[in-house]
Amino acid sequence: MHAQPIIRSLQNPKIKQLMRLRKARERKIQQLTLVEGLREIQRAREGAATFEAIYYCASRCSSDILQDYELFCQDEAIDFIPCTEPVFEKITYRAHADGLLGVAHMPSLTLSSLTPSKNPLLLVAENVEKPGNIGTLLRTIDATGADALILIDSQTDITNPNIIRASIGSLFFVPVIETSRDAFFSWCQTHHIHTIALHPDAPSIYAQADLQRPIAICVGAEDKGLSADLLEQAEQQISIPMHGKNDSLNVSTAAAVILYETIRQRNLTQ
Repeated sequence: MHAQPIIRSLQNPKIKQLMRLRKARERKIQQLTLVEGLREIQRAREGAATFEAIYYCASRCSSDILQDYELFCQDEAIDFIPCTEPVFEKITYRAHADGLLGVAHMPSLTLSSLTPSKNPLLLVAENVEKPGNIGTLLRTIDATGADALILIDSQTDITNPNIIRASIGSLFFVPVIETSRDAFFSWCQTHHIHTIALHPDAPSIYAQADLQRPIAICVGAEDKGLSADLLEQAEQQISIPMHGKNDSLNVSTAAAVILYETIRQRNLTQ
């Protein structure tokens, strides 16, 4: 890695490339995404991402951080590129960004590449659109030690920088697979994984369900819920009791309830 001149112009070709990566289509073409923030970049370093470049604004970083990342980029042959304040302000998403912006390759995973653990616990989300919800699902999976997030008919580009931000970098530790409903159920049959759908009208309460066996828990967006086809194919439906005026929880909250109940049940037999 050679020393890079400071970028002062928004017309610089590197900056123009960064701005193009704000669009999902361009991220897909280039197979790159933007990782913004010290915490997120650190987790990407520890996880599954590989960096093409890291941009920085020296006035927003401590000397220790700059030294650490300069050495990291040298060791990994990554471009470490300085920017002026105005340029860095333009290329970042969040206000008062902390001085680092990474350009990273994201691994592309398929169901066939996913090896289930001894007692699999998978979270499946159908038609979930909001990056914030997907990011929170990833944080919950990471917190509970579940195996993976499977997205069926996903409405959101998984490389969206807002997912990375909402997951606080958990995206780099949790396997994420985008697939079809039929492929998912076929894979579960092959691996003897019981499929459970969360539905508000299901007569079986989640705490009464057997969650100790290999399972895939299916959740849908709170405005639409799970599709009729998925509900029909699932082996079991369960519900979370609602005692107020609302008839459903936010998808990430509902997923957290079920995943932690699963952990509770499994801990009882250890």
